[in-house]
Formats: sequence, C-alpha cells, structure tokens
Amino acid sequence: MRKLSILLAIFIFSCQAEQKSDCNYIVDYYQTVYMADLEFETKNYEKAFKLYQDAFTSCEAKNTPTYNEIGNFIEISAILKKYNITYEYARKQILNGVEFNWFENNNNLSEFLSSDFGQELASEYEKLREDFENKADFKLRDELIAMRQIDQLYRGGTEEADVAKRDSIDKVHELRLIDIFETIGFPTDKLVGPHTRDYPVDIGLFMLHTNDSIRMNYFVPKIKKFVINGKASPRILGTMIDQYYLYNDEAQIYGTYKAQGGGYATMIKDLKNVDSNRISIGLPPLKLKEKKDSIIRAKYGY
Repeated sequence: MRKLSILLAIFIFSCQAEQKSDCNYIVDYYQTVYMADLEFETKNYEKAFKLYQDAFTSCEAKNTPTYNEIGNFIEISAILKKYNITYEYARKQILNGVEFNWFENNNNLSEFLSSDFGQELASEYEKLREDFENKADFKLRDELIAMRQIDQLYRGGTEEADVAKRDSIDKVHELRLIDIFETIGFPTDKLVGPHTRDYPVDIGLFMLHTNDSIRMNYFVPKIKKFVINGKASPRILGTMIDQYYLYNDEAQIYGTYKAQGGGYATMIKDLKNVDSNRISIGLPPLKLKEKKDSIIRAKYGY
C-alpha cells in the first residue's frame, strides 16, 4: 500500500511538471534558477520552491556548478514537507551520481529520511546507484582526472623548456577535447559523476588553455550550444571569452574576472551592457551575483 501511494504521488507530480521539448536553458531556465537560489539563501522557501518548480517545468532539472539547484530543491521540498517531491528529485540526484551520504549529512532531510518516502528511497538506493554506474563512463572520468593533473605540471614554469612542454600538453588536450565533444558530447554529471574533491576536474579550466583561433572559432560556438541545451555551465563560456579579451589587452565583456586588489579586471564601462551580455549567455546580472556572493561570504567567511 505504501509503495502504491508513493507511485501515485510521483505520477501526479510528473504530470503537473511535464517539460517542454524545445527548452533553451539560456532563455527558459537559468535566470529563474538564479532568483530561486537567492530566495533559498535568504530562507524564503515557499517563493524559492515556486521559482525552482517554474524552472524545472520549462527544462529538465540539472545542477549548475556553485548553484546545485536540484539539491536545493530537495532540501526546500523536505522543509515544506512535500515529501513526494523530495523523493522524486532525490532519485534524480542519485542518478546523477550523488551518493546517499549527501542526504544523510543534511539535517533538513532527517525527517524526510524517516518518512515512508525516505525509507523507500533508502531501499532503492543500491539499484539507482547501479543504474548510474552502468551508464557512466568512468574510463573517461579517469582520463579527465589525469588530464587535469598533467595540465598543471608546467603551468607555473617560466623557463623556455617548461613553456614548450606546457604548450605541447595544451595542444594534445585541445585535440582530445575536440574528439570528446564530437563523439561523446559534453561530460555531464550523468556521464562522469558530479564535481567533488575526488573528481577535481573542470572542463572550463581546459578551455582557458586553448589556442586563441581554435577557441574562438570552434570551442566558443560549441560550448554555446552545450549551454543552450543544458550540458555546460554558462560560466565556462563567459570565462573563456573574457580571458581571451584580457589576454589580448582588451576589456572583458561578461565580468567573470576579478582584479587582485578588488573589483573587476578591466571591463567595458557600460554596466547595462555587461548585464545584457551576461544574460545573453545564461549568467546572472552583476547585482544578483554580488548579492549572492555577499551572502556566501557572511555565511562561510569567504
């Protein structure tokens, strides 16, 4: 009977949250998620819940680095005791590679885990984890980890030999990334698991070490498509373009780089244009980003 009630609740919610097939994450998703994230951080849970639900109705829910919207939605729905929704999105989280201890270590999920829905999730965990592992590409994950380590070997060296080795490594990685993008696509959580300390890989880091011409003519259009379809983070796109401008003695246009002494590295003067540029690739406006940053600094001290 418990199982039947859970399945019925999931079916009703799934019908209510049917997603559009033509979702553009830049237009339909990210800005709503950023507003929801701010409401979550300020504990306006009802408003945050509604905004996340709006975003997830428009597009399939995903976790954007540093925003973790599925995780936030799970926590909010548990706080609001909407356990059928907590259960449904917890299953998504596990299928994205998140392990069960993530739920156990969150105090706001303790009552949910004690509920019928939580017990059902615990009983399903091993099967869900197996489904993730069967679909994941751990060989690619290991390769990306190795690439990250190699990428840093000569990065700080200034000797001519170090620079030559660094450039050679960057070229090899550049070609491999093109091959991955063309044959596999963008390495998402579903494919290689979520970004953790055990998996210290950020594809955006590799993008910053690509040749200018190949970056602007191949990687930028490719990453833009990945951002539109929800595979890649908008920040990857913004940083690879801003770095290109800064390294060529021009002003950044998205404001993704801070200056060492505070404020932003050289940036175009018109902040309205900066915000327009940011929104056009799925980044939050500067004021919204800065407000979130101030909350995080107050909460965690950094």
